[in-house]
Amino acid sequence: MRRISLLLLALPLAIGHALAQSAVELPIPNQAPTQGEFLGRSNPVSFYLDATKAPVVRAWQPGEAIIDIPRQHWGAEKIPVPVPVNAADPRDPLMAKAQAFAGTRSSRVFSTPEFSVQAIANTPVSVPDTTSDVGKNHIVQSINGPAGAVYQIFNKTTGASVAGPFSMNAIVTPVNGACANSLGDPVIVYDEMAERWLFTEFSNQAGRTLCVYVSAGSDPTATTWTKYEFQTPAFPDYPHYGVWQGSYAVTANEDGVAGNRPLFLMERAKMLAAQPAGILRVNQPNVSGFGFQTWTPADHDGDTPVAANTPAIFMRHRDDEVHNAGANSATEDYLELVQMTPNWAATPPTVTATPIQRIAIAEFSSDLNGLTAFNAFPQPNGQKLDPLREVIMRRVAYRVFPGYEALVGNLVTDVDGNDTGGLRWFELRRTGGSAGTWTLFQQGTHALTDAGGPIDRWMAGSAMDESGNIAMSYNIVRQAPAIPASLRYVGRLAADPLGTFTTAENVIFDGGGSRNNERWGDYVHLGVDPEDNCAFVATGQYVDAGNAWQTRIAKFRFDSCGGPSYSLAATNTNQTICTVGAPVQASSGFNLAATNGFTGNVGLAFEGAFPTGVSGALSSSSVTLPGSAAANFTFTSAATPGVKDLIVRATATGPQGPIVRDSNLSFKVVTQPPTAPNLTSPAANAVGVVFSPTFSWSASTQAETYLVQIATDAAFTQIVNSATVTGTSYVPTIALNSSTRYFWRVSAFNACPALAPASGEFKDGFEDPRPAGAVSAAGSFTTVAGPGDCATGSPTIVYSEMMESGAPGWTNSDPGIWSISNGVPFAGNAY
Repeated sequence: MRRISLLLLALPLAIGHALAQSAVELPIPNQAPTQGEFLGRSNPVSFYLDATKAPVVRAWQPGEAIIDIPRQHWGAEKIPVPVPVNAADPRDPLMAKAQAFAGTRSSRVFSTPEFSVQAIANTPVSVPDTTSDVGKNHIVQSINGPAGAVYQIFNKTTGASVAGPFSMNAIVTPVNGACANSLGDPVIVYDEMAERWLFTEFSNQAGRTLCVYVSAGSDPTATTWTKYEFQTPAFPDYPHYGVWQGSYAVTANEDGVAGNRPLFLMERAKMLAAQPAGILRVNQPNVSGFGFQTWTPADHDGDTPVAANTPAIFMRHRDDEVHNAGANSATEDYLELVQMTPNWAATPPTVTATPIQRIAIAEFSSDLNGLTAFNAFPQPNGQKLDPLREVIMRRVAYRVFPGYEALVGNLVTDVDGNDTGGLRWFELRRTGGSAGTWTLFQQGTHALTDAGGPIDRWMAGSAMDESGNIAMSYNIVRQAPAIPASLRYVGRLAADPLGTFTTAENVIFDGGGSRNNERWGDYVHLGVDPEDNCAFVATGQYVDAGNAWQTRIAKFRFDSCGGPSYSLAATNTNQTICTVGAPVQASSGFNLAATNGFTGNVGLAFEGAFPTGVSGALSSSSVTLPGSAAANFTFTSAATPGVKDLIVRATATGPQGPIVRDSNLSFKVVTQPPTAPNLTSPAANAVGVVFSPTFSWSASTQAETYLVQIATDAAFTQIVNSATVTGTSYVPTIALNSSTRYFWRVSAFNACPALAPASGEFKDGFEDPRPAGAVSAAGSFTTVAGPGDCATGSPTIVYSEMMESGAPGWTNSDPGIWSISNGVPFAGNAY
């Protein structure tokens, strides 16, 4: 659940956003590594639990009171949506592709769940925070209850309940401690690398606590549990967990340090050994515009473990129009990645968080009835539901494939500018281990319409099976024609066209009524069976015919999962080519590996015609697995400026085929260095300029980026602000001084080398690391006078004194010339 007020510490259960803005925001590429802090160790407490004999928590009965906490805010209830300097198209650029490919494939098993069963029934809480995971033989679900989290255990083959629902509160009360009075916000995690369960929730007792229970085995129905209580500096609202190699990665909407949110690591090896375990914490700067916000940790899936010493990965999204409105790109938004490296062997343990990448993705919009409203998607009764726009949804699923790693995640977006919810999903890939670079492999937006018009989709979970197939489960709702809040899922096979979900939209359960409350879900979880690595298990919330919320668990899979196949991983898939001095050479590499017993060769070929001025050849047209190949390209002077998309297609034939994999390559061609920009605003020699002006300039031919520099001298030796941007405007990240003359200039860059500037023209510590760009003529302006300043052009008084009572403090150095005259006395009451 999401909390929004410090008053919640006095309440049994409080739910909402926290609204607080960060004043300063730094682009991830410019952030230095951040050293964290060791918060201490938690001493383990072990106890045995036979969940089949635990006291059953009674279900809520119609007519009983519901805990519905009023919204509380730390800041203003509504923060206006910023107006970006570069307007973006409100229509999602990927939506048409999703509509075109919907239902183009069918999968015999995938379209019909193996089971869809009622899970934990409605509790008297306004939002359930529905969570689950799947283990060796069981599925465990948890939701919020009136006294902490409620847990229920199911048989993963049949979906039948085998234990619960029960509360850990009652069970650990004899053990005492903060977790004997927990509040909920549960997250269920199965650690498949250790075959252990983690049950988690939080408490506001004893210094605000993360409660973590670690099982001694893979059977949660009857096992010894070890309880850990990790105290945090501030309340750890809305925690997310991820399984990693040396640590459990955790995030929270903790407001302990103004303008920041924390990343945590818990000492996994000690927790698995039931020994005292430490917790580390690093704060990361917030994005502006969101009060409630948190990062999402990567969570491991699959048989191949995370490689030793691989830093834990955390991710968030950046809507450029909202979080960087003064210098936004109108054509792309971003995923930001931070990695966290602990040293548990140090005394005390240490940790460093390093921002590693900002990955451009297609435009999306976080403006869903503004940036702070808890309601956006109307039900049949008109009551709108919470969009949860602020986070990448749990989980960011991580899986290791032969030759590469993959991350899969999703977030909600407004697809048409009318607050219609759609699901932006993405797959990132990395080769070369932790020294490699994550790249965007594919992205899409799931937002279908029917004869009745747009339908809201949100609150999704996404994951990938061992064959690289992706599934996503989520909520849908529409006011009219009525679709009560329901649960659906879609999928795509690894060989399907990139960026598309190709199955029909399948039903987990149809809702039947409407809630009279805006709060919703906070999670829809999707896990993958760790034994077969193919079956997906989803859990989520819906509304029944009696207008009460209920929860559901469903299991489904692709019938093709687990068969012999192969992987195709490409390098150098996005390049910029300067054709000055053509011909110019470029290359991309391909690594292929067999999975699930695949045998045979894979053919490689270019798909489609080459653009004008571009030619290519493959180093091999047939690869024996495991193997590699290269595509070598030549760009001549006939190549025109712009993006050239190329496809290399891998095809396996024979008894195990055909299996087709496509690798999409993108080359941006520039044919000349950029021209120098012309400065437009502030106007030359302008006066009275505001302290945070918008700098703008004309676009330079074929420019990719611009370097803006602001200085207090014409030689630019005293630069006070500098930034590299992709658009043609910029708002400085500092407030300028009053009554001060400033000088500014803009340099344009692309991949083509430019002549070095004249001596002394570019001599500061802020040069772009690439070849010198085309530099504009310098502009100058003077800022507005501040309080106590003289306005521009007015006289400056350096000393004054009234002399109505003679000349106190004055002496006459030449009495022969000067004297005090009483001939024209001054009364002192008029001028």
